Amino acid sequence: MKSDVFRYINLDIKLQRIVFIVIIILSSAVPLFFVRYDEPTVSLKVFKFIAKIGALGGTMLIVWQFLLGFRSAVGKVMVDLLWVLSIHKNLGKYIMLIVGLHPVFITLYYLEKKGYNPLILGGPTAFKYFVLVGMAAFAIFIVVVTTSILWRQKFARRTWFGFHITAYIALPMVFVHSFPIGGTIAEPPARYFWIALAIFVGMLFVFRVMCRLGFMQKKYMVTAVTKVGPQVTRIDAAPLGTKIVPGVGQFIYVRKDFAGNIRPFTVSHYDEKTAELSVTVKALGPTSTSLQATRPGELLYIDGPYGIFSHEALKSDRPLVMIAGGIGITPFTRIFETLSYEPKREHYLFYGNRSKHEIVYEEELENFKSVNVIHVLSEDSNYPGETGYITITVLKKYLTEALSNYEFLICGPPAMTMKLEEVLTTENVPCGQIHHELFSY
Repeated sequence: MKSDVFRYINLDIKLQRIVFIVIIILSSAVPLFFVRYDEPTVSLKVFKFIAKIGALGGTMLIVWQFLLGFRSAVGKVMVDLLWVLSIHKNLGKYIMLIVGLHPVFITLYYLEKKGYNPLILGGPTAFKYFVLVGMAAFAIFIVVVTTSILWRQKFARRTWFGFHITAYIALPMVFVHSFPIGGTIAEPPARYFWIALAIFVGMLFVFRVMCRLGFMQKKYMVTAVTKVGPQVTRIDAAPLGTKIVPGVGQFIYVRKDFAGNIRPFTVSHYDEKTAELSVTVKALGPTSTSLQATRPGELLYIDGPYGIFSHEALKSDRPLVMIAGGIGITPFTRIFETLSYEPKREHYLFYGNRSKHEIVYEEELENFKSVNVIHVLSEDSNYPGETGYITITVLKKYLTEALSNYEFLICGPPAMTMKLEEVLTTENVPCGQIHHELFSY
């Protein structure tokens, strides 16, 4: 059964990550091999080398940023999309430090070799204009990075996205800046490489626009809409044409129309015979509330599947502890079906909610006899079972072995997830045995 469950994993996850990082590093370094260091002084050679790191290597990293943030492209080769997006975010924090090497050291280069400062638009008239284009592109990238790192939480998503999308203007400006005045790419083979890169970026932009218009997304028709809890709705949908085959614990991105916002949701149910799938949506904002208003017969546009939430934990033979908070129960409904094929393995679910009437899929959970379900209610003092929050004390009360002997799957609010991961680590549970996915928009 396990081989079937993990058929969507084509390569060991850790090896995938290593290969991916190596490809980013090597491809970003390739343009530097085209640089000629035939300068009369050591200082000019140093200035030129560092300037080219910022210009050529920096541009390659910016192109990678576009790829890393484009899930419909990178998701085709990397199943662990959330790890890819974390690389995108972390690289974004430092990329402008690398790109910033170019204006600083190219200025030192021109001052020593030609006696003028390009940053104050010195030099020939045509040269000044292309320098100005480069400066404008650099300024746009600074705005994109600053708003993403420092002010992301202060903006509404649409406002932040408006700033973020301006990078699509800045990258073409980089090529407009570099082709006429770039010394290294003035001659082949560097020029051929740069032309190929520009064509690739153009194709990438077209592909992304097509994805935004829904051409690359799967169409599904809603077949049923069922309320399964307070402000929680299950939406069933069947494929119209090409289907997706989500692995256990994977998530998809869903939207109602071309102009609407797209949001990630875990696939809570999947029928292998009909390819019909379900997402369970809680009204947490305008988009999810609007999605709950979907009716049978309407279309949904779906992108995915992504994620590796349960991969390592289900592959292990250790007893499994699942911890869910609120709507975080959604990935476990399919995991339970998989666990029914392993009756000899111990399985526990600790499910936290505020009150009993907020428990989602309560009857369904109780029907899985192979899993020990422990409900923990935080605001129901009359509940005869566990009350308060899911803590180490509660876990130890039901688990018969040392915590380090278990695999842990955690899905719930970010604060709960991070707190539990922290305390489990202090209990000597290896990080490799604690699994969670915190996907965002």
